[in-house]
Amino acid sequence: MIKAITFDFWQTLYQGQKVDYAERLRQLKAKVERGQATTFSLEQFQDAVLVARDTWTRTWEEDHRTLSAAEWLDVMLNELGITLATDYLQQIETDMEESVLQNLPILVPGMDEILQELSARYRLGVISDTGLTPGRMLRQIMTEDNIIGYFSHLTFSDELGSSKPHPNNFLATIEALDARPEEAVHIGDLLRTDILGAQAVGMRGIQYVGLQQDDITDLTKDVTPDAVISDHTELFSLLEKWNSATH
Repeated sequence: MIKAITFDFWQTLYQGQKVDYAERLRQLKAKVERGQATTFSLEQFQDAVLVARDTWTRTWEEDHRTLSAAEWLDVMLNELGITLATDYLQQIETDMEESVLQNLPILVPGMDEILQELSARYRLGVISDTGLTPGRMLRQIMTEDNIIGYFSHLTFSDELGSSKPHPNNFLATIEALDARPEEAVHIGDLLRTDILGAQAVGMRGIQYVGLQQDDITDLTKDVTPDAVISDHTELFSLLEKWNSATH
């Protein structure tokens, strides 16, 4: 019997908004230059940002860990060969972490009602990797959207210290939900992190393609979700079918 359901955050519960990265780059450049009382060419600054982004991606893919805004900035500033005053640097970190408030993600339509119904039958959790937006901000968004009460446990990579598909992200969550792997289902959009990670610990993995279709890579060409859904309402009949098959 399925007892617990876990959801990814980005592109599963929430759709991320388009961001003007060129404007964010200009703002970050201006802040760094004010703090250092110097100037950089746009190309030089862009190159340092790309190194930080590539370091973030490599750490996520290879070490199964997500860099914080502070670590990201440390890589970028090191590439520029500068340091900033601690207080000023911390303010830039906070601005980066809270920039999501300028482009709030949108809750998938109808998700509130779906979560309300699911939470009456199952224990719900979130297993989410975080980018430069930390778990504390995602909690705030869920609180303001009045859905956080449906969840019994929230796991964010910046707080746990590891990211999907690391087994600990899944096992720690379902343990908190008082379920065994075979009694739990994870729903997410990414094959490498969500589906592969869930299936590796014995959970079922459902791929949600309602917002985007994940690209097939060498790492994911052999990954087959237990089910693929484009609408979360499909969960009800799917879970009923799986639970009926256990009787």
